[in-house]
Amino acid sequence: MSGGGNGGDDSVDPETNPGIDIETNSGGGSGGGSSGGSGTTVATPTGPPEDFDWSPFSTYAPSTYYEATTYTPPEGAVSYLSFDASKYLQANPDVFDDAGFRTSPEAVYSHYVGRYPDSFETNLPGYTGPRTGDYARSDEDVAAITTAAEKATALTGLDTYIDPATGKLRVDLLGGDIAEDYDLDELKATGTIEDINELLTELAERQSGRDTGYLGIWGAGGYEKFLTAIGTTAANVDDYGQTTPFGTEAAQATDPTLAEGTKLDLTKLVPDETKEFLTTSTYKVAPGEKAVTAAQATNTTAAVPAKTLAQSYVANKAIDEVTKQTVLAAKQEELSDIATAAQGTVESTSTVQGQLASLMQQFEGGKIPAFAAGALRVAEQKLAARGMGASSMAGAAVVQAAMEASTPIAAADAETYRRMSELNLNNRQAAEILNAQQTLTLDLANLTNEQQARVMNIQNRVQSLFHDQAAVNTSLQFNAQSEQQNDQFFSTLFNQAAQFNAAQTNATSQYNAGQSNVISRFNSDQAEQRDQFNTRNAIVIDQANAVYRREVNAANTALINAETDFNVRNLFSISQRAQANMLQQARDQEAFSRTVAINKQQYDYQLSIASFNSDRNLEVAAEIADSQTTSRLLTAIAGAIFG
Repeated sequence: MSGGGNGGDDSVDPETNPGIDIETNSGGGSGGGSSGGSGTTVATPTGPPEDFDWSPFSTYAPSTYYEATTYTPPEGAVSYLSFDASKYLQANPDVFDDAGFRTSPEAVYSHYVGRYPDSFETNLPGYTGPRTGDYARSDEDVAAITTAAEKATALTGLDTYIDPATGKLRVDLLGGDIAEDYDLDELKATGTIEDINELLTELAERQSGRDTGYLGIWGAGGYEKFLTAIGTTAANVDDYGQTTPFGTEAAQATDPTLAEGTKLDLTKLVPDETKEFLTTSTYKVAPGEKAVTAAQATNTTAAVPAKTLAQSYVANKAIDEVTKQTVLAAKQEELSDIATAAQGTVESTSTVQGQLASLMQQFEGGKIPAFAAGALRVAEQKLAARGMGASSMAGAAVVQAAMEASTPIAAADAETYRRMSELNLNNRQAAEILNAQQTLTLDLANLTNEQQARVMNIQNRVQSLFHDQAAVNTSLQFNAQSEQQNDQFFSTLFNQAAQFNAAQTNATSQYNAGQSNVISRFNSDQAEQRDQFNTRNAIVIDQANAVYRREVNAANTALINAETDFNVRNLFSISQRAQANMLQQARDQEAFSRTVAINKQQYDYQLSIASFNSDRNLEVAAEIADSQTTSRLLTAIAGAIFG
């Protein structure tokens, strides 16, 4: 640690080492890696062993000082809640080596903010601010720690309701939602803050009930009755939440109820749909089984003459032959001369490294080239002036001077070779491109000539085909005209036969339609008469059923009114009786209270009289006793005087 602590034997006393620096670890300290002063060496920090148990430092441990509201972390430092002591110790082995600071996470944090581990109010000497680095816990860890702390705080609120003898909830608060075997250990282990606060709220309400005099059990509704029984209704419920006789009377007075079996519930009439109602299906007339159908006439049609076929022809078409004479375009299959990009290679003579190697060969055998003689003389003169002419360092300096003198020459020679290589490469590339362009031009000219020859040959063939086809089509026109005349003759015959058949068909259809209309009208009249009869019967049946339902409803309404009147009268009588009982009880209580008051007044009066008489009698008795005593005294004196 940089800075003294008081917990380790190997810590540096801050009084004797005021130059301590927390930020840079300069100034020494126990385990510090830097020297404490000129000529003083501190051992290298060892840090924690590989099997060291980090759990005490990785686990959050509350601090009564650093978590106090009066403490504010220094600027740039993380809070104690967010501080990860294990990260800090692993990143700063010098702090770990000091036994005074690795006692607890709180002691490690005190070093982080520059305080003594056993005197948090005192800064370490030379403190300049917290050590740099990421020593904060993750947001998830901080949230978990905060939740655990809030839970621990909430659990302390249960101490008021725990029996010290058993360590469990007080028996007088158990019952209902809080079972007698309620497991506090499970609540502490797995319960949430909301669960704890919910339990605290319920326990606080039950404690309030006990404080106000409730003696009953919880969860049976007694406490709710106890809470509602206030003021003039306090006598309705006892201390156990049970309804008192006076409370029963009060309930009957405001909300009377009939005793079991005393409520009138008459049986209502329920009509039997299958036996007590008429149905229209019984009196419905079904449609006639035999319907009248009209006779249908048939017609005779004329035979259609058979058509004889005329000589037909198929015109010859030249399209197929012409299609075969298509021109195939001449194609350039491949280039006879393709330009190939010239590829350059880097020669060693074009690099500074290659030229430098060539120049360095001039130094072999102890020779000194003219271009490096000046630089070597200057280097030797400087080394001789410092007295280092024969040392290894002098040899290295001479080599360095030779290299520095050779490098500019090598760079200039390499640039010259590079430019010559680029010029040769560009010339080869231009020659390749020119040859390829001339070859391509010649190939395209030959291809164009061949394509024109092919097109001329195909045009000649197509013209010959068109000439031959025209002659064939002319010979076929005659046959076409003959077939057209044949079709016209038979078309006339077909039209005449069709007209005759159509006339016969129309006449037959008209006759059949007339017969069908007559029969349809007859059947329609019969159906209408049947429907009218069925409708009249249905109306009569519905009227009879409606009258029966009204009578049943009227009877049921009378029953409902009768039972309602009976029950209301009974409820009113119960309420009236309860009211009378409550008034009588109130009168009795008033008379009892008045009698008690009068009796108390008479008792007090009699007690006063008796007390007065007793006091008077005591006074009279005292006066008599005094007079008797005086008389005896005077008698005794007189006897003594007079013998």
